[in-house]
Amino acid sequence: MKEINKLTDQAYQFFEKKEYQKALDSIAEAEVRIDNLSTDNLSAKEFSDMKSSLLNFKGFNFLAINDIETAKVCFEESLKLNPNSSQGCAGLGEVFYLVNLDTESKVMFEWAIDFNPLNQFAISGLAKVNKNMGLPPNHNTLNLETTLKKSHIFYRLLGSAYQLFNESKFAEALDKIDEAESMFKINLKSNEEINKIATLENFKGFNYLALDKYTEAKDCFERSLSFNPDSSQACAGLGEILYLEGNDKKAKTMFEWGIKNNPANEFARQGLAKVNQNLGFEETHNSIDEEK
Repeated sequence: MKEINKLTDQAYQFFEKKEYQKALDSIAEAEVRIDNLSTDNLSAKEFSDMKSSLLNFKGFNFLAINDIETAKVCFEESLKLNPNSSQGCAGLGEVFYLVNLDTESKVMFEWAIDFNPLNQFAISGLAKVNKNMGLPPNHNTLNLETTLKKSHIFYRLLGSAYQLFNESKFAEALDKIDEAESMFKINLKSNEEINKIATLENFKGFNYLALDKYTEAKDCFERSLSFNPDSSQACAGLGEILYLEGNDKKAKTMFEWGIKNNPANEFARQGLAKVNQNLGFEETHNSIDEEK
């Protein structure tokens, strides 16, 4: 697992430098190592999640070099492993958009948003394909009643919250998030709505962190985990709070769980690196890997 994490980190560094072929080479090495892991080291779900995440990452690299057909295969394979992958849906949405299949593109971007309402790539993708079709940016046909009565308001509020966050207007962003979240609190019906609230709680938590309100941030991340015990961002957020409080050992554990739940969580990886440095470990040292 340690080598897999190193290869994934390396791939992300290459991707950020736009050295896409080198990134793909590192991803290929990571995939081989995952395939060679025994079932004693990796559960079926962990295997599927890791493979799905790498396939999505590989797909976006192929999109970057304009190999649309290979990217399409990557995203389709990812969705076979994890049908609820927001990034897999968003990737396919982009593939269909690039080959002028606007209707198919719209559907995939809508599913991506449904699985993760904070997926900015999917939100931007839906807006551009809606523009091509002469529709409002947030028009969503997955559930017409919800779209007409609720979703357009929800995504407008969410978009405003992100803009305010990017402008460092964290208190104002929290007000918008609270408005968006209130739409789901009264009548929870589905796992998808519960996951949306978990994601919103994480977003609130990071706004509170930016305001140095650690107690409120901690409450948000803990509520997120109560809705979604596998939330990588909630684990990473709690890790950051523990780090800021000077509790490096407990912070390390939470960052490690953040990576376990989502190996592509760069915030968790950076957090683990800084606490490892404080504790005298290598940057990628992971106690969960050693237990395996």
